Amino acid sequence: MVVLSLLIALAPGLFLIWYFNHRDKYEPEPKKKIVRIFAIGALMVVPAAVGEWLLAHLCSTFSTGILYTTILSFLVIAPIEELLKFVAVRKWIYRSTEFDEVMDGIVYTVSASLGFATFENVLYVFSLGPVAGIVRAFLAVPGHALFGAIMGYYIGLAKFNPDNESRLMARGVLYATLCHGLYDFLALLQNSFSSFVILLLVILSLWIRIKLKKAEAASRKRFGLGAEMGRTVKDEIPSSSPTSSESSQ
Repeated sequence: MVVLSLLIALAPGLFLIWYFNHRDKYEPEPKKKIVRIFAIGALMVVPAAVGEWLLAHLCSTFSTGILYTTILSFLVIAPIEELLKFVAVRKWIYRSTEFDEVMDGIVYTVSASLGFATFENVLYVFSLGPVAGIVRAFLAVPGHALFGAIMGYYIGLAKFNPDNESRLMARGVLYATLCHGLYDFLALLQNSFSSFVILLLVILSLWIRIKLKKAEAASRKRFGLGAEMGRTVKDEIPSSSPTSSESSQ
């Protein structure tokens, strides 16, 4: 039973890491780097749990009901967790020479996010049982991967656009936090809004599919594998910037 529970807890995160690494087809990242950022992301669960517990307790003293759920979702859980994932990538992998494509921002941030989600999943499975892990395999774990992919795309853009580095990073963290906050808000409302959680994940999946195609197009151009890119990562860069992700590479 222990082995089965552990498998249920680990399988979703490991599968999604494989998927996003598989999309990095032109210059895959070293497995050691992926494992390292995954482990660092997992460790971020500890400060997140402490921070969330303290702030949730504080918020409960002056808010209840829907107001408490809103504050907890958008101002406590989502920003703490997304900022800690950002710190993991920014501090431990961003300046690495292996981080040399926009796609790498997605791969490394998703890996950190899935490290976080997988450790969380282990805790949930062993405290609430395998059913919790099965539900999270289709909701919470993919959710963390999608939030990480959103943030990672803009971190990847930022790496190659120094004039707009801070703005692009802030955009990535903001988008991930808002999506995460909305997910938590709907999930905490439970049954009556469960279908909206699924709809949100479907919409985010479609959005990420577009971002992945743009990042892949940039990689193809970098390796001289295609001149026609259509709408690419250049469209994401603030208009005030004279540089682009392609020219920086």
